[in-house]
Amino acid sequence: MLRRGRFEREMDATASEYTSSMQADVRLFSPVVQINMAHIIMLAERKIISLEDASSILRALCNLHQRGIKSLDLKPELEDIHMAVEKFVIVATSDKVGGKLHTAKSRNDQVATALRMALRSEILDVQTALLNLVGNLIALADKNVNTIMPGYTHLQIAQPTTFAHYLAAYAWSFIRDIERLVRAYEQTNSCPMGACALAGTSFQIDRLRVARLLGFNRVVENTMEAVSARDFALQTMSALAILMSNLSRLAEELVLWSSTEFDMISIPDEFSSTSSIMPQKKNPVVPEIARAKAGRVGGDLIAGLAIIKSLPQSYSLDLQEFTNSLWDAVDQTKSSVVVMSKVVGAIKPKAGNMRRRAEESFVVATELADALVQGAGLAFRDAHSVVGRMVAKAVAAGKSPKDLSFDDLQSAGREVLNTDIQLSELKFRKALNVEECVESRALPGGPAPRAMRAQIDGLRAKIKGYEKLIRNEKRSITKDGEKLLRQARKFR
Repeated sequence: MLRRGRFEREMDATASEYTSSMQADVRLFSPVVQINMAHIIMLAERKIISLEDASSILRALCNLHQRGIKSLDLKPELEDIHMAVEKFVIVATSDKVGGKLHTAKSRNDQVATALRMALRSEILDVQTALLNLVGNLIALADKNVNTIMPGYTHLQIAQPTTFAHYLAAYAWSFIRDIERLVRAYEQTNSCPMGACALAGTSFQIDRLRVARLLGFNRVVENTMEAVSARDFALQTMSALAILMSNLSRLAEELVLWSSTEFDMISIPDEFSSTSSIMPQKKNPVVPEIARAKAGRVGGDLIAGLAIIKSLPQSYSLDLQEFTNSLWDAVDQTKSSVVVMSKVVGAIKPKAGNMRRRAEESFVVATELADALVQGAGLAFRDAHSVVGRMVAKAVAAGKSPKDLSFDDLQSAGREVLNTDIQLSELKFRKALNVEECVESRALPGGPAPRAMRAQIDGLRAKIKGYEKLIRNEKRSITKDGEKLLRQARKFR
């Protein structure tokens, strides 16, 4: 259809296959049909085409909508989904009537609009999956506010905390991922239609009318930018890459905590595999794949940035390859969040092992230093040095924390400060108790059970708010699509 005027020969079959976006365009089918419906309704309302021609075209588009993408000719020589839809309309009507479908629009503004429409729905789906993941983290945290475990820095045991505190840390990270996607959605929700190839059209079209029919909040103001801008998609890909980085950190720790060396959680059989040769193996394959997928999504973002960075205004076919990276990032993220949510909902903490890991280490050293400040009047740096010396001597002597005596503290104090420590043995013992240590961290955001209850309540409130927002956006998209279809059928 496109070549008969400018070219004398058909495109080379290899080149046609190479440049075609038909396979990737399948997910744009519904948006493209809707865009054409909205555009034709607007053209008829503006008297740019006749009501009779509009009715014929809309009848064909409604038929296509009902029959689905399988009714299209998806040969590579048609180049993309836009030309496949146009061919369908022309065959269903005539060259004269169907040929008016493309009046006052370009594939450039149409693909940009279809991309935004499809991406809106994908963003909402990822957010929904994220909310489910956060919900599972919170449900598990709620059961483990008193489950003592060691907290780590540099992957070395640092301070006592709770499993609930650990889980909530990831829940807050994923809430921020949802917030980033909310902002990406806002940038995506602008309509490029009417920009045509780059400079708009001399036809007296109504861009805002088309935007409203398609459920957009606004139009993209500059027609050149409308067809070439993909920063909204880069913003989404950036949010997805950050999300997957957070998910990968969780996945990494699930691998670690389920290992024989840590043995703090159990990953259920349905999310594990075994070895082809070693019959005893239980491999945490789902978190491992999620960890790898994070690298893939990060690569998609880098690929997108590399494609965009050197493109002049306005449209180049390079953007076709950019779209592949976008959809891969979306698909890998969505599937990873969905399956990891199931894993989180099914893991079993080994509370006894967690507590033992904490108690067998010098995890309460900071609490003891604080006790020396509060109870003995030491400057913190002096307290830090005294406790550090006590621990060093205990390690050298092969002592565990439970073997520490009040004399060990006094001996360290005399070596470091040349004086006895004015602290009661009762306060010394209290500082070495992991439960007392956790209970004392009741500050906002801390691991103390009452502080954790407040965090969990706050997270649940966040979930409730975002569930309402996402539900409203999904409902709006659905209602706008149904309304458009009803208006298109009125012309029949």
